[in-house]
Order: sequence, then structure tokens, then C-alpha cells
Amino acid sequence: MPKIIPITDLRNTTKISELCHEKNEPVFITKNGYSDLVIMSAEAYEELTEGPKAARTAERPEEMCYLTEQSPVWAGMLADVLQQHGVPFFKESSLGAGLAIKTGGLSERIRFFVPQSCMADAKNLVEELFSQGTE
Repeated sequence: MPKIIPITDLRNTTKISELCHEKNEPVFITKNGYSDLVIMSAEAYEELTEGPKAARTAERPEEMCYLTEQSPVWAGMLADVLQQHGVPFFKESSLGAGLAIKTGGLSERIRFFVPQSCMADAKNLVEELFSQGTE
């Protein structure tokens, strides 16, 4: 059950710190009976924003290497091909979300990264996919 305390209790910083670390969950602060703030330990915040440590280490168990950069249309096709062949990957926009919205989709490029152990297979798939489009 969440811990809720009035804002006047913030004077006792040691008690609040101990409470946040003890529960390892957010402490809700009220002002005049209404929700106003949320305080939590640094560990709880990191777990909230990055996920549990076990999940973070499982996300990228080996070094990810740059594979290619494509337009959004080709990126969708490449993602499907990599997925069909069981090649793990992650992709990111070269512009970032805010800039991509401002400049429009035509200037956006998608970068692909794959594990080092899958790089040879992934390169072959990229070459196969894009060499057929140029013939």
C-alpha cells in the first residue's frame, strides 16, 4: 500500500529518506489534502526508468554493432526480414523524435544495430535485400 504523508512532514528529511529506502517505492506527499509530490529513493527511480537490473543486462547481453541506416520505408522491410531470420536487433531514429516531427518523415533515417555474433548473417541479409532493389 502506498505511503502518503503531508508536506509538513518533509521537515524530517532523515525519516523521509529512511521511509523511501525501507519501502523502495514512491512516497506520496499531500498539500492541503491534495496530491502534490512524489518522492522515491534513487534505486527505485532507476528501476522505474530503466527496468530491473536483471532485465537491463538481459536486453543487451553482448555488444551491439552498427549494421546500416535506412529510410523509414526500407527500415520497415529490413526489420521484417531480420525478424523472419531470427536476427536480434534494435533500431533508433537518427534524428530523435522531436526533430523528426519538425522536419517530417522524409528526412528521417533509421539506424539498425545487431549483436556482434549475428553481424555476418545480418550483413548478408542487408546485401541480399538491397541488391535486389537495384537490379
